[in-house]
Amino acid sequence: MRPLVLCLALVAPFVPAVHAAQGDRTRPLAIENDGGGVFNAQTRRTEFSGKVLLTQGSLQMRANRLEAQQRDDGSVFVLAQGAPTEPVRFEQARDVPGERIAGQAERIEYDSAAETVRFVGGATVRRLRQGQVADEVTGAVIVYSSRAETFAVEGGQTAPQPGGRVRVIMMPRDAAGAPAGASGVPLQTTPALAPPATPR
Repeated sequence: MRPLVLCLALVAPFVPAVHAAQGDRTRPLAIENDGGGVFNAQTRRTEFSGKVLLTQGSLQMRANRLEAQQRDDGSVFVLAQGAPTEPVRFEQARDVPGERIAGQAERIEYDSAAETVRFVGGATVRRLRQGQVADEVTGAVIVYSSRAETFAVEGGQTAPQPGGRVRVIMMPRDAAGAPAGASGVPLQTTPALAPPATPR
């Protein structure tokens, strides 16, 4: 049986669409760590291990191992992996004052060109407003699109919930501080998650 896949829109109908910090993808990408690594200037490929921190504007990613490939157009594809007891952690501001996206998984794939973040294995992603959880999604795989402002989530054995189930928690709009008159956040099913991007 094909796993259920849900698409959770972060904005309700009749509310202007807002996005993750739009300037992030045009900012320099910085990688630092305390374990050393390799940067190949010819292939534009970077590999680091040991408490790696990647930043690009408001975007932050913390991992045990990280590989980054810069494409000819300047965009990057990043593969970050965690330690057995320490998942990869991701955080990024949205273009809404006081709002952030925060998530964690065993592996995270970030594609700056597609503006997507793919959380794989024990994945949890939250939308925070003033430090409080406004939405929470858990599953085996979660794909967050900052361009479309959606989460796509799939269940499976590595999902945090019993039985590998998907879980979506949506706080009441008033409790989450939404504008007056905003309706509920829509959900729709999709047949499958898009395959992971590959570096060009």
